[in-house]
Amino acid sequence: MAVDVRAIRTLLHRLIDVASRCQTPQMATLSAVLDVDPDVISLFKASVCQDATAIAGMAGSFGADAGAFEAVVALVAVPFLQACNRQWAATAPPGWQEGYCFVCGAWPAFAEVRGIERSRVFRCGRCGGEWHARPLCCAYCGLDDHNALVSLVPEQGDGANALIEGCTSCRGYVKTLTRLQGCSPDTVMLDDLAGVHLDVAALEHGYTRPAGPGYRLDVTVAE
Repeated sequence: MAVDVRAIRTLLHRLIDVASRCQTPQMATLSAVLDVDPDVISLFKASVCQDATAIAGMAGSFGADAGAFEAVVALVAVPFLQACNRQWAATAPPGWQEGYCFVCGAWPAFAEVRGIERSRVFRCGRCGGEWHARPLCCAYCGLDDHNALVSLVPEQGDGANALIEGCTSCRGYVKTLTRLQGCSPDTVMLDDLAGVHLDVAALEHGYTRPAGPGYRLDVTVAE
């Protein structure tokens, strides 16, 4: 793919500038990146491919915290991936039931149970895409033994509208939100952040989201 390096550099600078002003020691280390000229083509490729190893290597060369740098770099490809979803959403394979997004290969940010028909749909936090989610099946390991799948319901709040679905085999989890209709693609990431209390609860019970993408991507990026 050919990219506008100037646009990517501008976006990266804005993201780093905002993040470095956060009141945390990790984010404060990002200010060092503002004083260098990073290889934005390699950085953009790492963002698209969710290449944590490459991103951590770049962070080390800049003297930035790896976790903080990865959190920011993950956002660099989002406008591009959202555009990909707008272009390709209508061509979604009708039988797609993998656990990862068919547009960008990411694991789902959460699942939506929609309307009175209670159709179950996975949502992607990177490109905003959506695809059919098989009921009673782990998105990560494919386990479909209902005896090994659990639901964690919050003690406080409306547990009927938000819960955690976990797999006792791979210890993965997916947040599940019940709503009348799906959220728009550009708000999936915000809805994911709004449910951070569910993520905390899942971690406290020993469940995690897999690191990295659900499907490994590789791209060639040129200016």
